[in-house]
Amino acid sequence: MDSLPDFPLLSLFDHARLGGGGAKRKHYSKGQLLYLADQFCSTLDVVLSGSISIQSIDAEGNVFKARVLQAGDIYGATLLFGSFNRYPMQVVCDSQAEILHLKKSLVLQLCEENQQFLLALLALISDRAHELSRTVSQLSAQSLKESLLGYLQTLSHQQGSTLVMLPTSKKELADRLGFARTSVSRALKAMEEEGLLSLEGRVIHLHISSKS
Repeated sequence: MDSLPDFPLLSLFDHARLGGGGAKRKHYSKGQLLYLADQFCSTLDVVLSGSISIQSIDAEGNVFKARVLQAGDIYGATLLFGSFNRYPMQVVCDSQAEILHLKKSLVLQLCEENQQFLLALLALISDRAHELSRTVSQLSAQSLKESLLGYLQTLSHQQGSTLVMLPTSKKELADRLGFARTSVSRALKAMEEEGLLSLEGRVIHLHISSKS
């Protein structure tokens, strides 16, 4: 297998070990569908380059992006060993992407061979479960303002600063929260006028605590 990016989980093993054990790297084009909703999850996927999103589309064609994954991100860890191991939403390439697919049997072998890999994978699953619980709380919020505040506070906590850099465009943020882009822009402007935050492009300075 050709050289791989120096991502934490991958750096624990020789590339030949991964290739010989059943890992496959594949290239995908923008807009290509990786997985259908309800499709079985049989691999642990590492995004080597590009961007993919976990999304759903309603009857009117509106796209809701639950999560955007970029280089270094991993998907499938919470599904691979579950009793219900089906993708909850479709997974689509937002740009050209290269993904490393690790078979379930290989992941099990790697866990047995390297305790650091096992611990890192368990930490990833735990962090994802925590993130999902916060997302559910945000989506159950009564207003767009509350959803935005919850999301921005999560970013502030993750980035360790009240000066937050949005990882996506406002359009993608709107898709994630399930609101129109214009509504999100108006809400951010209103929150700025209320003194809750300051806007400068994709950089947002929160004037509130990031603690939940």
